[in-house]
Amino acid sequence: MTASAPAAATSDPSLRLPDPVTLFCCLAPPDYYRRPLFSEREVFCGPDCPTVETGDGFASLNTPPGEYDLTAVVARLPAHQRPDLIVVKADATRRNLPRGLDRLPGTKVLLVGDTHHFAGPLRTLLAYGAMEDFDAVMLDHTRQHAHLFLEAGFERVYWIPAVDYALRRRDIPPAPDRPLTFVGQIGAFHPWRRHVLERLSAAGLPLLGMRADPERAADVYAASQVTLNVSLNGDLNLRVFEALGAGGFLITDALSRDAGLERCFTPGRHLATYRSPDELVELARHYLDHPDEAMAIRRAGQAHLLEFHSPQVKRAQFFAAVFDDRVDPALEVRGERRGLAPLPARSIGFRRRLAAYEALQKLQLTASRLTIHADGQDGTGGGFAADLRTMARDLPRVVFADPDAGSEPVALPLPPSADRVRDDAVTLLPWPDRAETDRRMARLPGASVLCPTLSSRDHAAAAAHLAGWGFVPTEPGGILFQCADALRYAGRSLSDPVLAPDLRRARLAGLEPMLRTAEQFIGVARLAARFGENSLTERFLLRAVGLDRQQPDALAGLARLCAAGGRPVEAAIYLGEARRAARLAGPADPAPDLDEAALAASAGGHPGLERYHALFRQAAVPSTGRPRRILVVTNLFPPQEFGGYGRKLWEFSAELIRRGHAVKVLTADVPDLTRPGIAGTEDIEAHVDRSLTLYGTWKGGRAFTHDDPAHCAALIRANIRRVLETARDFRADACLVGNLDMLATEFLDPLTRQMGVPVLHCLGNQHPGYAPEAAPRSPLYRAGPASGWVAERLAAGGYGLPATVIHPGARVDYFHRAVMPSTDRLRIAFASLFVNYKGPQTLVNALGILHREGIDFDCTFAGEAPDADLSARCRDFVERNGMAGKVRFTGFLDRRGLSDLFARCNVLVFPSVFQEPFGISQVEAMAAGLTVIGSGTGGSGEVLRDGIDGLLFKAEDHEALADRLRSLVRDRAAWLRMALSGRDRARDFTVGRSVDRIEAVFEELIAQKG
Repeated sequence: MTASAPAAATSDPSLRLPDPVTLFCCLAPPDYYRRPLFSEREVFCGPDCPTVETGDGFASLNTPPGEYDLTAVVARLPAHQRPDLIVVKADATRRNLPRGLDRLPGTKVLLVGDTHHFAGPLRTLLAYGAMEDFDAVMLDHTRQHAHLFLEAGFERVYWIPAVDYALRRRDIPPAPDRPLTFVGQIGAFHPWRRHVLERLSAAGLPLLGMRADPERAADVYAASQVTLNVSLNGDLNLRVFEALGAGGFLITDALSRDAGLERCFTPGRHLATYRSPDELVELARHYLDHPDEAMAIRRAGQAHLLEFHSPQVKRAQFFAAVFDDRVDPALEVRGERRGLAPLPARSIGFRRRLAAYEALQKLQLTASRLTIHADGQDGTGGGFAADLRTMARDLPRVVFADPDAGSEPVALPLPPSADRVRDDAVTLLPWPDRAETDRRMARLPGASVLCPTLSSRDHAAAAAHLAGWGFVPTEPGGILFQCADALRYAGRSLSDPVLAPDLRRARLAGLEPMLRTAEQFIGVARLAARFGENSLTERFLLRAVGLDRQQPDALAGLARLCAAGGRPVEAAIYLGEARRAARLAGPADPAPDLDEAALAASAGGHPGLERYHALFRQAAVPSTGRPRRILVVTNLFPPQEFGGYGRKLWEFSAELIRRGHAVKVLTADVPDLTRPGIAGTEDIEAHVDRSLTLYGTWKGGRAFTHDDPAHCAALIRANIRRVLETARDFRADACLVGNLDMLATEFLDPLTRQMGVPVLHCLGNQHPGYAPEAAPRSPLYRAGPASGWVAERLAAGGYGLPATVIHPGARVDYFHRAVMPSTDRLRIAFASLFVNYKGPQTLVNALGILHREGIDFDCTFAGEAPDADLSARCRDFVERNGMAGKVRFTGFLDRRGLSDLFARCNVLVFPSVFQEPFGISQVEAMAAGLTVIGSGTGGSGEVLRDGIDGLLFKAEDHEALADRLRSLVRDRAAWLRMALSGRDRARDFTVGRSVDRIEAVFEELIAQKG
């Protein structure tokens, strides 16, 4: 088609133009526009305009964003600036909507801004135009929408392409030095543009993309062999006119005939056009290889623009239309009604037709091809499908499917992403025919459906029905529906009896990337099991237990699948894990249909299964073969506890009882320190005597003695007497001593020297409670430091004690998980007192680094927080840095709670600042399959071997900690290797092994006594 030129009189530069006093209500700063734009006597106003006074008035006035009273703006102007002409540029951002135009004299023009994107752009502009007293409506870059304004009842609708553009003419250089350029935005609103430009780069073309101010952009257009344009969404944008005016050779996308590009310029003579990215690649290569052809076109293009589309021509065309209703035939749009069925502008029929078009226009933004499936149905009647076809003819990438060709259903109708462009499809639903609607919903060829309805009540019924498919409207009351719950969609669609097996399988598999929780994976596993998809069922169950190993039903499901598949070893282990998880959670046996003994028999003594069972076998007799009467003395004993020292003594006591020893525990009674669930798995309170009295207490994580020294001394004497009397009355063969803080140490010497009772003193740190010179010197006294580091510190402190390292011992049998945690993302645990010397602040700062880098994680801080200030500061940091959705603080967790936490995590961070005596939570976490990242201070470094079964970092170095966490994500294979090694390593630190050492020490000391 040859471009039509405006009438010769319009382009005459000597033509005298009207010069009305003009108020331009604009969407950009005044410097964005050419001057003069409409008149030599013009004032700009708008939310982006500064208030600038001149000697006798204003150059521009600032207004509030959104709606504002224009009469108040005009009232500020002096008499000679009161407008004869008011031009309002508005768009769907609703940032510039002046009101009260009917109370102002003069001519008012609505200059239509962007109606080709944003939410509800046409409905917004049509509604605004109808509310105000406009004499004319002017479109400049969206000619294809003129018919909608006409159908809405606006009589004077005009199109003047690029009416407000600024000409920045440049001389055409003989040899442009830039090969291929694009100047403009490539952001969230431009997915198609980004897709096209990426295709050019992928083809190896020397594309240079950039942002530039208007003057710099004009220089680039002139200096480029080829200038590219990609419209945002089928619009005749200003770049076409700016590039040609600057003397550039332009390749732009071919638009629909309704957009008006070919009414202004002739492709092949003034510019070049392409219809696909592949065609653009070929055109770019051709014109880069044939610069003479490109030069001829660019010269003709600039000459044509200067003659027929100069700013003076635009002003003349504007005034001719606005004041005289004269329009050049090439620009006439008032015959553009397209033959659509007439509908009242305020009718629901008109609004739904408009909403459907806007929906397609929005979807085209992310579609390389958008296919509409109407199947010849008009749904609610009135020729809706036919009208939609007519409406959508100006959307260049929208096509209507042949009803006889059929369609290929998608696995899952996932909504489009702004990050990528794809072929997509929309289905027009025949509501209110529910049966046919359901048939189409089960076989959707794309991500979206249009559901036109006749009333708000009808819409509510349709929305409720589609909600059962997991679909919701994209806006309140909207006609476009998209999937918000893929799991619900899959569950509903899979019930279709005629759904092809391959599609059913693909639909189930397609859910996997969208599932985040164990519960979601279990739900999909049940769907897969219902249809006999055993491999998918197993995959989903494995993902579920990888996220949460405390899922009895999922573990039982895996046991059944393995048993049915002839894999008895795996079946027996999964069954064992299911029943362990059930015992911890409290419900009934999750797999009463499975026989663990039969599975073990089928496994035929497999070493892997034997190793698994060995972990849970508890000794029933002493390792030395001799049961003894053992007195345990400690200051606190669970469930009364502060920290974790007392729990160690509880575990030792319970294990000694299980092995047949007679055990009596002598401790203090401090009800305020009761922590439900801190005790172990059995009730041994019958062995406990809480008749000792502490001479102090703990506040804010620190120990304080009573103020009265005489009172403290009396309590010490009473405690000594009570220990010695109990040892005598109990006829103790040996005494296991724990923490004696605020109790007494002076009983140690008479107990060993006078009464001849061997003592093993389990020391949790380098401070045994007495000075080196007061250390017991009896050969029946043995120090039991918690680690080699504690033993070294005791020696360095001059204590000179014989010592046997007695690790605190972990209930590996309780925390062990046979299934390793998923390494899908970092799921971090901190399990310690929330005090400065335990280093939670180091972890919080490291998390801030990961968050800023976009590394996916969640983190749980579990532990009492005696330091309220530190806790508050850490919580505030989390909030201020936008991590509230990723980080949670649980407070104290009992053994069961800690086990549940470890079942959901894959990393334990142990960031202690002080010299840790040992660090039992490291072992418990390793037993559960977590990878431990620790500071390795004191004895805690004896647990981890850096890079083998965990990672170490320097205490208080949050950047180093962030790097260790980051390294796990970078190398997931190494992450898994360390986790497996750590789980094996945990077996070296069991309670059973520590009690073996305790029994051996007692027998050695008793032998010395004899």
